[in-house]
Amino acid sequence: MTPITERDKKVLIGGGIFVILYILVIYVAQPIYKKQKNTVQEIENKILFIEKYYAVVNQKNLYESQDKVNKDFGASLTQRFLAETQPGLATAEMQKILEDISRQAGVQLPRVRVEKMKYIETLLAVPVELTLKSTMRSLTEFIRLVESHEKFMIIQEVNTRVVNKTDPEQLQTRLLIAGFIQQFEPEKNKRA
Repeated sequence: MTPITERDKKVLIGGGIFVILYILVIYVAQPIYKKQKNTVQEIENKILFIEKYYAVVNQKNLYESQDKVNKDFGASLTQRFLAETQPGLATAEMQKILEDISRQAGVQLPRVRVEKMKYIETLLAVPVELTLKSTMRSLTEFIRLVESHEKFMIIQEVNTRVVNKTDPEQLQTRLLIAGFIQQFEPEKNKRA
């Protein structure tokens, strides 16, 4: 065997120190550094969450006022529907409203016929067919009163004809007017 020289001893000691330092860095220092970095990130995330929480809490008055505005809007929207929820009672209410409007507009209502209820855009509609005898001015006033009434109504069909050719001002008009009940169409069973 050959004796280990002083130079070889220094190289072996240096190599051993390097291996020990490498193992310490890889298995001790890096995990401690990563754990510290993760801890700092978690603390920053929690601070951000708390800041957002306090931002929301500090806006409580804003949310309460917005809730009040939404409730007021919902109440005013509810008033736009017919008050009765039973179809027969809603139809009677609709007829009464249209008769009142016809008196205000100065038109005659010789015929009123209730149509079958149906859903229009997921809302239950109460359609009523009216036959009116009027002048062009009173018919225009009738339509204006229907469209500006506090209850939401739409005119679905309008058919007008002149009753007397010698007096073209006299008109006979058939209108199909729908009022709405606050009842939504039930969702149909969807097949997958």
